[in-house]
Amino acid sequence: MEEFLYPHFYKIENEHWWFAARQKILWNFISKNFSLKSSSKILDVGCGTGAILDTFSKHFDAYGQDVSQQAVDFCKQRGLKNVFRGFLNELPSYLNNFDLVTAFDVVEHIDDDIGVLKQMSALLMPNGKVLVTVPAFQILWGAHDVVTHHKRRYTKRLLHSVFNQAGLEIERSSYFNFFLFPVAVARRIQAKITNVDEAKDLDMPSPLVNQILRSVFETEKFILPTFNFPIGLSLIAIGKRK
Repeated sequence: MEEFLYPHFYKIENEHWWFAARQKILWNFISKNFSLKSSSKILDVGCGTGAILDTFSKHFDAYGQDVSQQAVDFCKQRGLKNVFRGFLNELPSYLNNFDLVTAFDVVEHIDDDIGVLKQMSALLMPNGKVLVTVPAFQILWGAHDVVTHHKRRYTKRLLHSVFNQAGLEIERSSYFNFFLFPVAVARRIQAKITNVDEAKDLDMPSPLVNQILRSVFETEKFILPTFNFPIGLSLIAIGKRK
């Protein structure tokens, strides 16, 4: 990801509709789909500037990893201490036997997505789980994917195949960001016709637009924990070792 995006995300990710709603959706999903305790050990891979890791740290024995020094520095500004810079195979040896390893919109940045999932699996305790989110549908590729250095977008079939090759069995998977899917498709079409810079979608919209989009997206926090959407802008998947 472009380095200039880290301070930008740190500034907006608790207010911008996509970041803020996604945090609520993921928290509800985890609360309903995992039996975690305050002693549960969690690793957030590619933790970025630490907004989700900050929530984890209030409830679990949580750790973060990122390859960017900027990201780690911003995590420390939040008061997060258990954050490590480097690749997964460079983590201290005591960082293993995790109950849950998460990677939220991370795998799509990595050339060897199968390899990183194998590394995540190796860090699990015997009954541990992997939780991943990724962007969906290559046909929706746009300027946002370019500026954030995505390598690909996924279909459910592709993500299942990648998990399988990494030695992980899918327990559950679903598309999400379902309600805004038609808006995004229209936006992509408009961008291709008019050459609009979609990367500006990363900026804060007006307060009214931001609130509307956040309210629509955040509605899914009540649905996704127990219902699989047939389509959406993103994918979420739970995996366990075969």
